[in-house]
Amino acid sequence: MKKTIFIILVIGINTLLFSQKPNSIQLTDWKIQNSNLVKENGKDISIEQHNDKTWIQTNVPSTVFNALVKNGTYKDIYIGKNLEKIDTKPFSNPWWYKTSFNINDINQIYSLTFNGINYSADIWLNGKRIGNKKSIQSAYKIFNLDITDHIVKGKNVLAVEIFPPGKTDLTIGFVDWNPPAPDKNMGIWRGVTLKKTKEVSLKNIFIRSKIDLETLQKADLIITADLVNHSPKKISTIINLSIGEDIKISKEFSLNPNESRSIQFLSDEFRQLQIQNPKLWWTNNLGEPNLYDLNISATVGKTISDNEHIRFGIRDISEYTNQEGHKGYKLNGKKILIKGAGWVDDLLLGDTPKKVKAQLQYVKHMNMNTIRLEGFWGNDKTIYEKADELGILVMIGWSCHWEWEGYSNREELTKYMSITEPEDMQLHAEGYRDQVIWLRNHPSVFLWSYGSDKLPVPELERKLNNYLKEFDNTRPIVASCKYKDFDLKYNEKGEVIEGYINDSEISGPTRVKMLGPYAYISPNYWYIDSIAGGAFGFNTETGPGPQVPPLESLKKMIPKDKLWPINDVWNFHNGRNEFQTLDRYIKAFNGRYGVNNNVEDFAFKSQISNYEAIRAMFEAFAVNKYKATGIIQWMLNSAWPETFWQLYDWYMMPNGAFYGTKKACQPLGLIYNYGDNAIYINNEYNDLYSNLKAEISILNINSDVLLKKEIPITIEERKSKKLFTIPELKELSKTYFLSMKLIDKQGNEISSNFYWLSTKEDVLDFKNSTWFMTPIAEYADFTALNTMPKATVKVTHKFTDKSITVNIKNTSNKLAFFIDLQVKGSKSGESILPIFWDDNYLSLLPGEEHQIKATFTNNKRTDGDPIFTYKGFNLN
Repeated sequence: MKKTIFIILVIGINTLLFSQKPNSIQLTDWKIQNSNLVKENGKDISIEQHNDKTWIQTNVPSTVFNALVKNGTYKDIYIGKNLEKIDTKPFSNPWWYKTSFNINDINQIYSLTFNGINYSADIWLNGKRIGNKKSIQSAYKIFNLDITDHIVKGKNVLAVEIFPPGKTDLTIGFVDWNPPAPDKNMGIWRGVTLKKTKEVSLKNIFIRSKIDLETLQKADLIITADLVNHSPKKISTIINLSIGEDIKISKEFSLNPNESRSIQFLSDEFRQLQIQNPKLWWTNNLGEPNLYDLNISATVGKTISDNEHIRFGIRDISEYTNQEGHKGYKLNGKKILIKGAGWVDDLLLGDTPKKVKAQLQYVKHMNMNTIRLEGFWGNDKTIYEKADELGILVMIGWSCHWEWEGYSNREELTKYMSITEPEDMQLHAEGYRDQVIWLRNHPSVFLWSYGSDKLPVPELERKLNNYLKEFDNTRPIVASCKYKDFDLKYNEKGEVIEGYINDSEISGPTRVKMLGPYAYISPNYWYIDSIAGGAFGFNTETGPGPQVPPLESLKKMIPKDKLWPINDVWNFHNGRNEFQTLDRYIKAFNGRYGVNNNVEDFAFKSQISNYEAIRAMFEAFAVNKYKATGIIQWMLNSAWPETFWQLYDWYMMPNGAFYGTKKACQPLGLIYNYGDNAIYINNEYNDLYSNLKAEISILNINSDVLLKKEIPITIEERKSKKLFTIPELKELSKTYFLSMKLIDKQGNEISSNFYWLSTKEDVLDFKNSTWFMTPIAEYADFTALNTMPKATVKVTHKFTDKSITVNIKNTSNKLAFFIDLQVKGSKSGESILPIFWDDNYLSLLPGEEHQIKATFTNNKRTDGDPIFTYKGFNLN
């Protein structure tokens, strides 16, 4: 007999501290229980007399498995291969969630909003079923229930029976990035809100802006909302809205009994909505991400019936097509180069607001301006709110989980996602609609994507377009993040007979690309490839494959006896399918840097490889803007501890790719082009810079200076240009170094860049390329690094509150290569994370000195006092 598991989450109690004005609270304190252990039905569970003393305390939002991990039922799930040993049978049946809340005034209007249920649910309140699994289903629909007729004075008991997603249900998925959660993320994965209003309520408030893009000196605001009269009588209500101290508007509306109607405030009627010299919202490094606050209320008589607060930005997003036919984007009329990475939530959907905020800070710290969400991630709005505050663009849409049979368990279609039945299409479209309404006031959200690898079928695309036309016509749409397969095959008539092209009969060609690579690739690829992932167009996901984390993280996820040599436990912590092995990476790593005999050397040298590989990718797109319009590194972060596709790992430890990205994306800096052996200047700012100079030095492996040159520079806003082609040099060692510094007219260093290069170039085997990799026929030679002369540095440091200043000087006549700065806890012995270094993995020329700062927050109870340490590749 199959066991059924119900989790009931009970709030401890959620006590509503409603004052005289309307309010809402998040129902966070719950209990859960396996339905196999519950004999009662929903009617009996959702009453005050029900005994839930044996149930498991948790907080919502939370999936079932996440709650059990926090409770300690499952321990050390990410060490070794423990995750695959977890029995999934307990999660094949329903679980119960249960809570309670107190209400003192029953003569009001009450509603419950479930922002995310995976996958379906029966909902019970005070012994009555108020929602059933036929109507409460879909991981992405938002359910608003009027419970006015079901509440009682005093304690109210809410019980939710969660049914897990079925084999073919349109649920949350992680594709090939990591293994699935044992419970398939079943549960109440987003928050539950209880709201109280009086007769009139406000819904679906939307603020749009229309900017004079010629001058950027004027913007008109359009504010719309829905008014609902919950009473059986005609009501007059006054809508008051304010934006800051200067804009205050009132207007009276009359509502018929039980009427719902849309209202709008236009600048033609209210001149206050004509904003002069608006503070525009800009993305990171282009300007300030200015935000405004709207307060809006509905008053009946002298009493506030409902009110809302919304933070928004004034900005304009548009798309353009460049001369080569590739799509690009403009912010406030200015072309921007999309520089971003793919975001993924925690495997158990258990990210805390603190961790989410720190990750967005990391994005800004790396000088990126975008994250791509393949899926509507976030167990609350923290991602979007923090992106608004930091000036980070968010590209959002469905995952390819529903496009491939191996993940969706649905029949695979050539160029369309596997959503074809009318009922499924409607469910899918309604979920998308609800997400759009939920997120549309966030200025950071700049692009709606309908599909990842494939298109929606035409009927579904029409449905989605109709919803977008109705609920948000302010942003560009892309029907798929891919235009065509890498390896198309044609017949004699020129018709595609293998692979597919995403040329929608509704919206035409997508004009973006997803042609790889996803496995390790050498730095020169991004400059010389002209048919796949190279620096042209908008590459919506790509990258140089594995990013092996530092040794400290490896020791946390891989047992000591499995740390070396690389084995099946390492493979378990890789990606899936084609990406379940490090073999391709190791082959290239050994060919370029030499074979390693221990995990310590391998882990440290991997950071050198990570840095080198990722930097060239971002820099190539900067050099080639706006022929190249955007690049999304696959990926930014990881859902669990792993070795693939990450700039920092699940533990928040940055790897070499983190600092390579930070260096590549610096807004004003010098770049070495691996394709033409030349030096470029790149300016991402909205300002022209003049009276600059580049200081260029080339050294051989013994630190002998073979070239030293200064170049005067003037660079226009948001431009890149070629400065200097490196000449042939005599006595150049097989491995050599290029140091570049950008200096302002006062002699201050603005930025720097340092490269290790080889006279033996990587040779790419383009003929044997696949959708995820291009083989390397011959490798660059950096093995001389292993025997380079030793260097000596003098280091001093000073801690202040939550920060450190490090002064480091190379006191020798030899190059000090790849120095890693760390702050660790005196108690834990582990790195204090997150941490924000000005620079790291730095190299110093003979006699060169730098001051490097970092900020961090340490928990003295667990970390102890901060301790500074450092390590260099060739330090004495």
